Parts: sequence; structure tokens; C-alpha cells
Amino acid sequence: MTGRQFLTVVALVQGVLLAALIVLIVLNRWFRLRRRAQLHPRVIQLNDAMQRWALGTADVASVLLRLARLPVPLAVDALVTWSARVPGDRWRKLATALRYHWWARLVRANSDSARWWQRLETARFLAVAATPEDTPRVLKLLRDPHPAVHIAAVATLERVDSAALATVALERLPRLAATVSAYYAGMLRRSRPVVVQLLLKMLRRTDDPALPRLVEFAARLNEPALRERLTALTGHSDPEVRVQAARAIGSFPHADSIAALTRLAGDPTWSVRAQALRSLGMIADPATLPLVRDALRDAEWWVRLRAGLGLTRFGAPGRKLLLEAETGGAPGPREMARLVLGLSTQALAEYAA
Repeated sequence: MTGRQFLTVVALVQGVLLAALIVLIVLNRWFRLRRRAQLHPRVIQLNDAMQRWALGTADVASVLLRLARLPVPLAVDALVTWSARVPGDRWRKLATALRYHWWARLVRANSDSARWWQRLETARFLAVAATPEDTPRVLKLLRDPHPAVHIAAVATLERVDSAALATVALERLPRLAATVSAYYAGMLRRSRPVVVQLLLKMLRRTDDPALPRLVEFAARLNEPALRERLTALTGHSDPEVRVQAARAIGSFPHADSIAALTRLAGDPTWSVRAQALRSLGMIADPATLPLVRDALRDAEWWVRLRAGLGLTRFGAPGRKLLLEAETGGAPGPREMARLVLGLSTQALAEYAA
């Protein structure tokens, strides 16, 4: 066989494979459209049953019957879609009824599957249909190594009030990426009473590497019961912990908060001083006004910025000090005062928050 003949054979084989690929794509598309056309009436029937049941004109048995007629992935998708539209008491009734339904038992059993996508399906199902009896299964899913699975499973906290689930989610929180951590935090806030008690214990672990992230989360809760413990952490040896603690206690206008922030305003770490001045501005205690004014002379630009923004939170007395700094004094305070006074109301509200 010559080289030209060999290339011809290769070209023919490639042509046949390309044609087969195109045929496969077309057939796959055709099968999907045909399957969708067959299933669409069932989806419409389920939506109609869900709507009538939510309005109280149908019983839960009609919903279960139509859910069973759908493939499991579509049934789970429908449950996720309708979970936000149906009142909580009626939805709990459906979740209880699903516990004994044959296809729901199969979905639950997939929590032990070796395939992550089947575990994900279980997590999505339990996120909207879990009952207290599912707690051990959800605990396993929250510890799942695949991120999609444990992210889906944490939504179960909205349905099941469990200290065990909240503990596992809270312990995983510091190890997550920022966006995922924010999602976890949103779910944990729904279990607020349990989470507050857990945080009070976890914030006492002063040698825990995860302490800065836990303090950051505690600040989002804005819970007065945490104030005393957060104030105690302003004396921690880790600057990042002091930063987060300084930021957190700015929401608590208390004498202890003011005393701790006054001390942190002279911290050797500039980021701690900046957060302390921000929080002093939020509390806006008149006795701390001279301290915030003097911080306009700080060597760090960010600290001077926080001092200038903090002065605007004191109202007329603070703006008067900014005007005085703008018209005289050292270049640092003068330039910062000019910058802050030139900001619009909207910009001040955003930057000073």
C-alpha cells in the first residue's frame, strides 16, 4: 500500500466516524425531545396538583401519585421548585408522607452510593423533604468529600432543627471558600438559637486556627448574647482575631465595647486600628470623638480613611472637626478631610458601613 492509499483510507475512516458522530448527536437530540414531549403532560399534571394542594382544594395523595409518575430527577426538581411556594405546615405534611413512598426511599438509599451525582440527588431531595429521622443521613452528607454534595446538604438546616447538623456545618464553615462560606452562613442563621449556643462554646477555643472565621461569622449574627465573648477576644494574640473582634463589637453600644475599641485604636497592627476606628464611628460615643480625630494623623492611609469616615458618623461635631482639619494642620489630616468631605451621601453610606 502506497502512502497516498494509506492517507485515503485514513480520510475515509475519519469521514465515517464524523458521519456516525453527527448521526449520534441527531438521534440523541431526537430521543431527548421525544422523551420531553412524553413527560411534559405529566409535569403539567403535577404542577396542577401541587397548586390545588397548596390552595387546599386537593389532598396530598394526588401529589404523591403524580410525583411517582415522573423520573426521579424530575420529581426532585419539582419538589425543589415548589418548596418555596407552599406554606411550611403543608410542606411538612408532604415531607412526612414522602418518607414512606417507594421512590423516596430509593432516593434516600443513594446517600451511600459510590457515585457523587447520586449522593447529590439525595442531598437535594433531603434539602426540601427531610424529617428529623433523616438526621444521621444528612450528617453523612454534610461530611461528604465532594463539594456539590455537602453544599446541597447544608440547606437541610432550613427544614430540620438539629444541634448535631448545625455543629457539623459550623465546624466546616471556616474551611470553605468565601462564597460557599457565605452560603453556609445564610443557612446557619436559620438555626439561630442553636448556633448561638454553639458559638459561645467554640469562641472559647482561643488556640483554634479557625477562630478568625468563627468571629467573622459571629459578627454577621449581630447577636447581643455574643457581645461579652467577642469583647474578650479583643485581647487575643492573633491580629486577625482582633480585627474581626473589633469589627464585631461595633454593633454593640456598650461601655465594655467602647473601652476595648479605645484600646484597639492604639494597636500596633494597622488593620486592627482601622477596624477599631470604624466601630467607634458606628457607636459614635461623644467621649471617643477626640480619639477618632487624632487618628487622622496616623501613619497609615487606611487608618486615616477610617478615622475620617468615622467622624462623619458623629453628626455635626464630627463634620466640624473634619472642616477644621481641612483648613489647617498637617498635610495628612488635611488631604483626608478633603477626600471624605468630597464624598456624596451615597458613597459615605457605603464606605462608612
